[in-house]
Amino acid sequence: MSTEVVPDVHQQRLAHSKVVYLTEANLLVDTGPESAWDGLTEFVAERGDVDRLFVSHNHGDHVGNVERVIETYDPEVLVPENEPLDDVDFGGATVTEVGDGDEVAPGVTVVEVPGHTQGICGLHLPEKALLLCTDILDGSDRRGLPAGFLLPPPTMYTWDSGQAETNLETLLSLSFDTAVVTHGSNVDEEPRGKLEAYLDFPNHYRKDLLAELS
Repeated sequence: MSTEVVPDVHQQRLAHSKVVYLTEANLLVDTGPESAWDGLTEFVAERGDVDRLFVSHNHGDHVGNVERVIETYDPEVLVPENEPLDDVDFGGATVTEVGDGDEVAPGVTVVEVPGHTQGICGLHLPEKALLLCTDILDGSDRRGLPAGFLLPPPTMYTWDSGQAETNLETLLSLSFDTAVVTHGSNVDEEPRGKLEAYLDFPNHYRKDLLAELS
C-alpha cells in the first residue's frame, strides 16, 4: 500500500526500494528494481499517468524499470547531468540532463549531492517543506538503529564515502520539515536540525563533555 507523505506526494515500497509520485506534476521519481514492475504499474494506476520521469542515480533498485516505464508511459525523462548512465537503456526517449538548482516541475528543484554515486540528485519541494533524499540519506533504522534520524548510505554501496558525508552540508542551505528516504523510515520531526547536529558532531560532543566536567 502506498503512503501519502504530504498532500500530492505519494511513496510506494517496491521490494527493497521505494519510488515517489508527485500527482500535481504526474512526476515519477525512480522506477524501483526490475523484479517489482507489477507493483510499480499498480502504484501508477492508482495515481494517474507518468508525464515526467526523474532518475536520481544509476543503481539497479532505482533504474530497474526505466526502459519499461518509457515504453508504457512515454514520459519526458530527466536525469542528473553528472551521473554516468551509459548502461541505462532509454530507448528512443528524449532525455534531458538537469543540474543543481534546475526545476523538473513547478516548485520541484534538483539538489545535487555527489558521494553515494558520482552525480546523485534529490529533489527539494520548498512550498511543501519536503526533501526527497533518494539515496543521498537513509533512515537510521536501515542500520538497526532507532528510527527518526538520518545517516549517509552504507560504504559498501557508495562511490565515495568521504564525499557522501561531506557534501551533506549542501542540504543545510535548504528548508525542509520532512525528509523522504528510499531506505529506512522517513523523518518528519526536525530532520534538518538532526542532520545539522550530525554534521557538527565535534562541537556537540565537546559541549556535552564540558558540561559533564563543569
